[in-house]
Amino acid sequence: MPVDLRHLRSFVAVAEERHIGRAAQRLFITQPALSRQMQQLEQELDAQLLVRTARGVELTEPGGELLVKARVALEAAEDALAIGRLEQPRGTIALGLPLAGGQERWFGMVQAFTRRYPEVEVRPRQAMTEDLQDQLLAGELDGALGLVPRRLASLTYTHVHDEPLWVWLHGEHPLASHSALELSDLDGVEVTLVGGRHAARSGFNDAIRALFAQAGAAPRFVGTDEAFPARAGHDPGYLGVSGFLDFPSGVMRVPLVPHRTLPFEFVQRAGASRAALRAFAPFAVAHLASCTQRIVVP
Repeated sequence: MPVDLRHLRSFVAVAEERHIGRAAQRLFITQPALSRQMQQLEQELDAQLLVRTARGVELTEPGGELLVKARVALEAAEDALAIGRLEQPRGTIALGLPLAGGQERWFGMVQAFTRRYPEVEVRPRQAMTEDLQDQLLAGELDGALGLVPRRLASLTYTHVHDEPLWVWLHGEHPLASHSALELSDLDGVEVTLVGGRHAARSGFNDAIRALFAQAGAAPRFVGTDEAFPARAGHDPGYLGVSGFLDFPSGVMRVPLVPHRTLPFEFVQRAGASRAALRAFAPFAVAHLASCTQRIVVP
């Protein structure tokens, strides 16, 4: 049987799932049928693409090379099939979503996008913006939303939303009784930044430091091993400046004056032109502009 796009789609699914059984479920075919497709592909290319392991399968060096080229070929094919009806893109996109902004907001936007474009399947993945950019560069994601992402070569950035900033603090913090706070009020106060292994290259941390510097305020920035401030709910001294986050109970927000924002941007690999990706950024702009985010804070 000659190799066609179906074989490439199946191979990409196996490569991403690292498991024949899971890939077969994802493709809605039987496991033996998928295994036959992989055998046909290897015979046609005269190269071993997969190695079976106790946990599933791993890519060989030729398999890794094929994965990059197969994604490009599928992207081009899906884009070609959309010619003449670009208002109705199709295909699958792996979409990265940030922790910042709140899970409910982003998943609601994805649901709205798939209602608008029912022929597009979105596979969301949530992580820190820095992780999402790494996954884009590795070809594991097609696009991602990021909060103040640092500019990286070979990626493109489209502004989609300005996120209002608040002062988030534990209900027992000495400043919790204020009706509003200025950055100057936080001079000398302990302010928690994004932590974890990407703290040193966090665009968000750079932006927050710059805001305080512009205001002439010098808080005591606190580093943490946490990528997400889980301790905020039980640490009376916790205080951070950010947009909306899924904070634990016990954390409240105080308006930051004057009003300040940081940008959310849609990030993708340079040269990516699939119709579904072209549709996503303008949809996100319109969706976020038209809906009011309801945040319930204790």
